[in-house]
Amino acid sequence: MVADVPVGAFLSGGLDSSSIVAFAREKAGPAGMDCFTIAPQSADMAADGMTEDLPYARRVASHLGVRLHTIPIGHDIIRHLGRVLYHLDEPQADPAAINVMLIASLAREHGIKVLLGGTGGDDLFTGYRRHRAFQAEKYWSWLPLHVRSMLAAGAGRLPPAIPSLRRAQKALRDAAAGSDARLFGYFHWSTPQLAATLLARPVDVDDVDEPLATSLVASTPVPKGLDRLLFLEQRFFLADHNLLYTDKLSMASGVEVRVPFLDLDLVAYANQIPSSVKQRGAVGKWVLKKAMEPFLPHDVIYRPKTGFGAPLRSWVRCDLVPVIDKVLSESALRRRGVFAPTVARALIESDRAGHTDAAYTVFSMLCIELWMQIFLDHSEPAPIDELPGMV
Repeated sequence: MVADVPVGAFLSGGLDSSSIVAFAREKAGPAGMDCFTIAPQSADMAADGMTEDLPYARRVASHLGVRLHTIPIGHDIIRHLGRVLYHLDEPQADPAAINVMLIASLAREHGIKVLLGGTGGDDLFTGYRRHRAFQAEKYWSWLPLHVRSMLAAGAGRLPPAIPSLRRAQKALRDAAAGSDARLFGYFHWSTPQLAATLLARPVDVDDVDEPLATSLVASTPVPKGLDRLLFLEQRFFLADHNLLYTDKLSMASGVEVRVPFLDLDLVAYANQIPSSVKQRGAVGKWVLKKAMEPFLPHDVIYRPKTGFGAPLRSWVRCDLVPVIDKVLSESALRRRGVFAPTVARALIESDRAGHTDAAYTVFSMLCIELWMQIFLDHSEPAPIDELPGMV
């Protein structure tokens, strides 16, 4: 909170950002605080199995007495993707980066140059769906290998259009693998084998998880159980993904994002807390939720989990079809020589037909191709409807 300029905050209505704002508001003084969030179209979110954040953000803002500014988002925000990839400087594929850029831009318009964010809460105290899936392994990981192989095969036949079945499919995808291989698999949107088939040139995927395995072995002490997953969250997903796009896309608007959950003393303390009070059954962040009960409404603390992203599946299958068909056309992919045109096309069609859940993989290919247009072809990061070849 120490700054020569006004300090605002992200406020999604989730536990992490709400907890930060609850205590920051106490330090803000009589001027109060300005908070910012996105307002996605709820019709799109339902198809992705996402709950709407905005009602909870408004409830928290009213409860804490802070000013809440919203920015509506629909599928048209994808037109900012070229600019986002330019500022990221690497082909990272996450629509949440667009949200950060738009919120930071809105904050700057309101004279806010410093924002507090809830980044790190999930990585310290659990909160991602994979943490719940990992804990659920105790119900089936003891089964013989051939039974686990049947589980994995059966899960692969579940219809991906239903969010709960799609999550079960992903949770059991690597059921027949060893314990660490299953652990690493929780970080894969696509299997390494599928990713390899999408590439135009042969690659060896056997060592794709080697950095994760090496870091676990080198850690002292070596983490056990759920702490192994949290260890990887903090050293890879948090550092190489969430913090990276948050920092770069906020600074693109001249806004500094501070992350109180990652205070070094708090990180050290959180990592000493037993995982049994972080993920308790189906309840993630149990210890943080109990700690925040005196400060936040009960329905906010125990609300359904959602991500700070976008309803990407419905966008990829509906609104972005013309964009994908242009940028990832077979002729365009053949000229580039990175992706196998026929395999990529088959995956796109399978996703549209609902036979497979590949929207994030298709979006990743889109981001990689756009990144190459910007940095290899030296195209300007124009709005996506103005990119070369678009009409």
